[in-house]
Amino acid sequence: MMEFIVKVAVLSLVFALMLRYRKPLAARIKRIPLPLWLLYLLTATPLIIFEEDINCIASWCGTVLIPPTLLYIMIQLMVLYIVCRLLKVKRITIPLIIFCVLGIAWEYFAGDLGRAQLPLLWMVFFYCWVAISYMFVALLPLSLLEEKDA
Repeated sequence: MMEFIVKVAVLSLVFALMLRYRKPLAARIKRIPLPLWLLYLLTATPLIIFEEDINCIASWCGTVLIPPTLLYIMIQLMVLYIVCRLLKVKRITIPLIIFCVLGIAWEYFAGDLGRAQLPLLWMVFFYCWVAISYMFVALLPLSLLEEKDA
């Protein structure tokens, strides 16, 4: 339990720093001479691995380096990238909120949240945590697009 609390605290700290410094980080990442879509995915990968290590399923938590959910989340992020590029999104707030809501729906229908029999307060907590988790993995990659189009 203590390990989980420490991981959540570290994730929260990293998320707060990412919120504060996302534009300078995005500007530095964009200087890497790679296509924007590849930078987007490469930026998201360590965030997904870190986030999934905290929100993992007990059967593989701490036993694998690359979580089995990585591919699914990368596909979701790539769809988000394509939609944002096609719509020429200037600000990431709305796509980020939509991604979080869709993430909650995904976890409800495909994950364990839909089958969980928990008290209402715990369900609210878990849905908020899922939204924060999806925001965590998408914030910095989407910031690359915001910087590009702004």
